[in-house]
This record gives sequence, structure tokens and C-alpha cells, in this order.
Amino acid sequence: MAAAPQYANTNALWGALGVRTLERLGLKHAVISPGSRSTPIAFALAQSKEIHVTVVLDERSAAFIALGIAKATKRPVVLLCTSGTAAANYLPAVIEARLSSTPLIILTADRPPELRDCHSGQTISQNGIFGIYPVWATEVAVPSTHISLLRYWRQILVDGWQHALSPLKGPVHLNLPFRDPLDPAAAEKGFKVPAGFDLETFTDIPKALNPPTKISPLSALLPLPKTGHGVIIVGPHAEVIPEEFSAAILELSQLSGWPILADGAGSLRGDLAASGRLISTYDSILRNASVAKKLKPKAAIIVGPLPTSKVLRKWLEEADVIAVQVNQPGENIDPTHSRWIRRDGKLVARGFEPVVAEASYLDTWNKYQSAAFKKLAKITNVNWPFEGRIIKEIEESLTDDDRLVIGNSMPIRDLEWFYHPKKPGPEIIYNRGANGIDGTVSTAIGASMDGRHTVLLCGDLTFLHDSNALLSAKKHKGDLTVVVVNNNGGGIFNHLPVAAKNPHFEKLWGTPQDTDIGKLCAAHGVVHTHAKTWSTLNKLINQRARGVRVVEFTTNREKDAAHRIAGLRS
Repeated sequence: MAAAPQYANTNALWGALGVRTLERLGLKHAVISPGSRSTPIAFALAQSKEIHVTVVLDERSAAFIALGIAKATKRPVVLLCTSGTAAANYLPAVIEARLSSTPLIILTADRPPELRDCHSGQTISQNGIFGIYPVWATEVAVPSTHISLLRYWRQILVDGWQHALSPLKGPVHLNLPFRDPLDPAAAEKGFKVPAGFDLETFTDIPKALNPPTKISPLSALLPLPKTGHGVIIVGPHAEVIPEEFSAAILELSQLSGWPILADGAGSLRGDLAASGRLISTYDSILRNASVAKKLKPKAAIIVGPLPTSKVLRKWLEEADVIAVQVNQPGENIDPTHSRWIRRDGKLVARGFEPVVAEASYLDTWNKYQSAAFKKLAKITNVNWPFEGRIIKEIEESLTDDDRLVIGNSMPIRDLEWFYHPKKPGPEIIYNRGANGIDGTVSTAIGASMDGRHTVLLCGDLTFLHDSNALLSAKKHKGDLTVVVVNNNGGGIFNHLPVAAKNPHFEKLWGTPQDTDIGKLCAAHGVVHTHAKTWSTLNKLINQRARGVRVVEFTTNREKDAAHRIAGLRS
């Protein structure tokens, strides 16, 4: 029998109990921002043989790396920082986690109550620092050896874990005050471990306390009109178990006769490519006003938030359909404010009341889709460096064993317009909760930690905005290729009315940075290649190796925008 652990002080016991409880709950990853006040938890995490610990200097980057791990594993990840402004840097990732239903457990170390509001060093008001975004937040008691408080600490962590994985999944914030001594080896006068305390026995948590990762399909009838003119709209964040999800959506389409309009950010376009029921070109189709009117639906099922397409959103708004939302409990996911009926759940399967399907409606969609495919192919089949063609190169290169992390602004829109795979493709990860560019490179680093070949496609502003992620790139043991589309500025703004003849456009919206990305990578010891041909880019996308590689591809945002606009309008 192994000897019982020895503890020198209350904080060491508290830290060991907390981490062992998290181990029992199933924690596999922790990301630590270095600091002093968090020492009791940081040390216990470092001692763990079951938890992979990543230390990240920049707190904002650390939070997004944790987010990326959680998005890839679909399990909670612990994020730990010291007291003071460190926690404030976590806010963008906490917002994204909340809006994308990603489970995080944020542990912020703090000064004890007697050292607050008295200008004690590195002390700010941390309770409530993340506002409304955690699904649950609380301050934990100052560590104690009293058995009732040890039980309380154990239960707080169980509660936090369950909240993070509850139907309303997302970030949990626990604020942890610590008194000195923080060093786990420092002797504490009068300290005693409670009589009979055994860490393993004390943390023997029933399996029932660990929520399952699967979410059962809905079984009740969906109260919608019996019509053949309905659509099933699937946006981002809808998938839990992709194989089950695809089968459930397909079954729903077969029972209802309704076409499936699926966002590019997900697996459905690949999984259901051969079904004859998937419409991936809806954005292109609905740009024709007369066609949009002809295809006007009478009902809709909206699974997850609406797709990126503004054209689709406008079409739905004008149709004023009766819709069923299927999403996280208690959340409205329809900015068009349709006449909706909310249903909680993640998967849709049996239980839809069959209708007499109007085959002509689906046939009409497919007829327009055939024409749209030809139009889109004409836009992307160019030899010059057009950003939209990069999506086709990725589509042809990555398999269903790979992963694609897609950046916001133009990459996510190019994915919406030009990604139409003919077979199952890569897992796609994205930060479409708040739709911001914050932490995109860090998210990709976190997501790729499992060794799966991962490609990030992002713009130059997105890359530079998160360039501190390169601090974690040199020692990265995953497989990540970062494709940076360098159009020297914010290409998305060239698609807005403000781009036309505005004398301040470049300064206020285009915002060119003129940064030498190669030298920036070299300063961090990261391999950088400037791909100047399509064959070179394709080869580099397919490269599989441990570490982070940055591939720069230069384009012209004015020319790109003009080509997209002209092609999509034709």
C-alpha cells in the first residue's frame, strides 16, 4: 500500500484535494497562466499524472488555447491564473465559450478578504469580473482544514463540473482566495490533517455525478404545419456527435420531405453530400429575388444558430415563417424574430410527424443548386491568387481524419460560399459565438494538441491580432499548419458600402499593417514559408509533421472583393 501523502500546510491539502477531485470527474487538460497567488492549485496540477498541463505566458492566448482544447475534446478544460488583472485578459475567451456552449472551468486565484479594498498589491475586484457570461460563478471559501469545508470544496468542484456540462453548457468561474503560505513545502504553525482523512476515499465520486457527453434525441412531435414547403436550417454549434447528428437530420428530412440548408462550418455538407437532400448553395440561389420568392417556405426547423449568410437571414425574415428552434435551453437563436416555438435539445431524430412530401419543392431546390455549382466553379477556377480558391484547395486536400480551424471575417464567408465537398471532410472548428477575431491562432493551437493534422485558415489581421500565440508555438507537439491570407488589411470591409469612394477607408477600415510575417515567425522560432504558387500551397496544406508551421499566401483584397461581388451577382 502506498504511503499517505504528506502536506505541509492548509493550501497544499486544499490544492491536492481540488485537483484529485477534478481528476475523478474526468479532467484531462489544464492551461495555466504563471503567477504566485495560484501556486497551491498550479503545483497540484503539475503533480498530476492524469492531467496534461500547458503553461502559457499571455493570459488572453492561454484562455483561447484552453477554449480550443475544449472545442476539440468537447470536455471541460481548467484555466488557472493568479490574482489581479490576469483574469481580465480571459474575458474574450469566456464570452466566446458562453456563446458557443464550450465548457471551461476558470479558476482565478485571489487575495483573501482582508487584503481587498486596501491597495494591496496585485488585487482587484474579481468576483463577477466576467459579468453575465459564465453559466455559473461563485467565490470559494478561504482554505481550511475543517472537514465540513473540505467537503464543501469537493462539492463546489462537482457542481462546477456539472454546470459546465449541463444542458446550458459553457464557462464556470470559481474565484479562489488564498492566504499565505502559498509554497506547498512551507511549514504552517498549528496545521494538522483531519483525523482519518484519506484523499482517495474522500474523492471517491459516484459515476452518476459525471454527466454523460451524449445528449438524447428529441422524441416529442414537432408542432409544425403539415406542408411540403419547409426547410431544415442547420447552423454552427449544432453538432454534438457528428455521425448521430447527420443521421438524425437526414431522417428528419426524409420524414418531412424538406431540404437541408447547412452552414459550411460543420460536417453536414460532407456527410450528406450524396443524399440528394442537402442544399449547400442557398446563399447563391437566394440572391436571385424571383427565385427566392418562388422558394418561399411556410415552415422551418432551425437547428443551432442561423448560418453566416445574410441572404438566408433576410429570406427567412421576409417569409415570416413558423419555426421551431432546436438549441441550448432558454436561448433565442433567431435574430429574424420568426414566429418560433423553442425546443431544447441538440439532436433531432424520431418523432417528426410525416407529411405528404411535395417532391417538386426539393426538386426545384436541386435544379437551382446545379446551376449554382456551375456559377461558383467559374468564380473559383482561376489561376491568379484568389482567396476563394484556397477553400477549394483545402476541400481537395483534407480528409475526414483531419481538422480545419476557420477564421472569421472573409475565411468563414468564403467557406459559406465555396465549400461544397463531395464526400465527408475534416472536422471544422470555429469561434462563431461572438464572431470575433480574438484568439484565433491560440484556439487552433489548443485544438491541435491531440496530434490530429490541423489547418488554420485566417487573414493577416486575425493572425497579427493574436501573434502572442507564437510564444506557445515553438514547443507545440501537435500538428498545425497556419495558412495566413495576407491581403494587407481587413478584406471584409471591401465588401461594405463604406469602401466606395470614402477618403478615410484605408485608415479606418482597411487598416494595412505592413508587418513582415516571416520575420515575426523567425523571432519566435516558427517555420515560415511564403507560398507563391497553387501547387506549393497545396503541398504545404498536405504537409504533416509535429509543430506549428506558418504558410503565407499573398492576395489583393480590392481585386478579390470585386471578383467575388461580380461573380456572386451574376
